[in-house]
Amino acid sequence: MRGDVRSATTGTPLSGLATAAYRGVSLDVGRKAFSVEAVVGLIGRMADLGFTALHLHLTETHRVGVRLPGVEELAADDAWDAHDIARIVAAAEDAGIALIPEIDLPSHAAALLVGREHLRLVDRDGAVHADRLDISRPEALEFALELLEAAARAFPGDAIHLGGDEFFAAPWEDADAQHPERFPRLVAHARRLLGAGATAHDSYALFINALAARALELGRTPMLWNDHVVPASAAPLVPISTEVVLDVWIRWREWTPSVHDYLAAGHRVVTSHGDLLYFVLSEDGVPAPHGRRRFGLLEDTFAPRRFMGLAAQDVHLDVPRVPTGTPDPVLGASLSVWCDSPDALGERETLELLDTWLVPFARVMGEGC
Repeated sequence: MRGDVRSATTGTPLSGLATAAYRGVSLDVGRKAFSVEAVVGLIGRMADLGFTALHLHLTETHRVGVRLPGVEELAADDAWDAHDIARIVAAAEDAGIALIPEIDLPSHAAALLVGREHLRLVDRDGAVHADRLDISRPEALEFALELLEAAARAFPGDAIHLGGDEFFAAPWEDADAQHPERFPRLVAHARRLLGAGATAHDSYALFINALAARALELGRTPMLWNDHVVPASAAPLVPISTEVVLDVWIRWREWTPSVHDYLAAGHRVVTSHGDLLYFVLSEDGVPAPHGRRRFGLLEDTFAPRRFMGLAAQDVHLDVPRVPTGTPDPVLGASLSVWCDSPDALGERETLELLDTWLVPFARVMGEGC
């Protein structure tokens, strides 16, 4: 159990990122309309178990789960309003749980781009990708910054999540999806700024770094899903800033970066191991109790410094402890609640089942201290 750790200047609960004591829950309120009462109850339970932060995944492909000032028209009918947000913030303040908002960009963005269809990304075949933001456009960056700032104002804290996942094709997708010039505007944008050798991934890095810079100006530690991070050791033209904490959930192939590559490049990391720490409501069913996934129970398979070694295989990477007095780049771990099929389970049943995961996760993290 941790003590109640707060900012000396604002009194806001701290996430634990700065002290390598992060114990988080990520909650998908973009897909599933969790009530304020349910979230307040979860916050209280998290405090009892020694968690430090609730990461709120506020937006998803087809739904915006919060009504933010300036973009109220994007919100779902049942989205949280200002009064709801205030109740959640107050509960988190009382419980000593930090809130980390996430507006997921530049992918999973269809609901955010309603009324801004001109900002949708177009591929080399002329197909419009309704769920992807065309980050080559200055207006797209302005819009993303507006959303980031609105989320930061609504949810005070010491960190903010930039999203950033699943924008480019995964290694298992077909050759056309993985073509380096699939999105000509991104390639042209990067080459206009950086020269002939630039790629679409450089456009992505420029976009993420701009968001991260604004987050830092706001006094927030920026976090990012690790999907598209090319470590500086691989010599990209534009590395993702090492000020960005990588939320490491996936490693698709042996030749894609591992946590060791991220650490060697100077990044700090959180493990949100997608094969061990993902609680998913899906069309295939609901999670088994007690954190049981394909490799066994959470308490038997997870360790506080364990990262994915290879997706869907019982291969894991454990990062050694650092010597006493050395800054620890492994900042903690997060349990992720995903609601791919939001109606697969009711709200009360979801949280009751989740509790059977929270307890063993908290126990493992406590033993790892």
